[in-house]
Amino acid sequence: MSSCLTNWLVYVRTMKCNIMLSTALAAAAQLPLSSVATGAETATGRSLAFHGEILADNDISAAILFRDMLIIGADEAVGTKTNENYIQLLRREASGDYRTVSNILVYRGDKHAGKELDIEGFAVEGEHLYVIGSHSLTRKRLKESHSYEENLKRLTQIKQENSRYQLFRLTLDATHQVSHRDQISLAAIFNNDPLLSRFTTIPSKENGIDIEGIAAKDGLLYLGFRGPVLRDGYVPVMQLAFNKPAESYKLLFVNLAGRGIRDLAAVSDGFLILAGPVGDEQVSYQLLHWNGKDCLTGSGRKESGKLQLLTEITPPEGGKAEGLALLSETAQAYEVLIVFDGARNGAPVRHTIHRPGPKQ
Repeated sequence: MSSCLTNWLVYVRTMKCNIMLSTALAAAAQLPLSSVATGAETATGRSLAFHGEILADNDISAAILFRDMLIIGADEAVGTKTNENYIQLLRREASGDYRTVSNILVYRGDKHAGKELDIEGFAVEGEHLYVIGSHSLTRKRLKESHSYEENLKRLTQIKQENSRYQLFRLTLDATHQVSHRDQISLAAIFNNDPLLSRFTTIPSKENGIDIEGIAAKDGLLYLGFRGPVLRDGYVPVMQLAFNKPAESYKLLFVNLAGRGIRDLAAVSDGFLILAGPVGDEQVSYQLLHWNGKDCLTGSGRKESGKLQLLTEITPPEGGKAEGLALLSETAQAYEVLIVFDGARNGAPVRHTIHRPGPKQ
């Protein structure tokens, strides 16, 4: 098959998917989403600070509490060759701010496989820390300073890096050092799934595959997709066991009114979902509670999924809500930390979020 024909087929599939996304967003705006409570207020939180050397300080994309440490990560590589992908451990100070303690190199890339892991989420269960890459394709942005020919070339080129298609399980000892590491890729699962395979050749932010959230609960992982957003506004969540992903996985669905999942956090009564735009569309960021059950509608469904809007999240100027860490929870509320990609040092904000009440 010629390169021109290949590029044309990719273009057609991308356009068809973008039409699907537009349809989903338009339909979602009119949906009577009975599973989502309305009237939630915008959260106001307490701004905190990260002290010490923060790597890729404008690209913080993930955060989680591990024992007494806060762990953060970025979706950009650093180092002299821009190929080192670290996570950073921070300790809370008396002021409530956090200070860096140590760095852990998760992945060192190269020109062949790709330099970036594109860290998008963390999950913790027991002594294990899970670190996931986006498993996504990319297309470069257009620039007004470039020539027409240069921008046309950017439009017709899609970049694939195998480095992004990784899920790590790190075992941390009592001193927070990595004592063991395991690694898998979910690419084969996506390529063979009858639903997800349709989106594997489409770039992220254009409604292609893009994992941005992960949580662990009862021995299973839950992967939240920023894209694709499907017909009527549904977004997939993949549930799987790390040791046998292909045999164990299944897809669940939540309806975020046209938004994608930007992060997930496990709580005692389900999950918190940080939701936001798939691409550059102007929609708000929201924090929702999900009971962990499939929300896909239809008679005879086996599960009764419930999704409740808790609050709207206002990002700082230039920031995108990307990372969600559960700090603590009580019978009345969740204490969470949200970090923002594109804002200096992640612009961390601590929120007290009231638990969802009885559904109306």
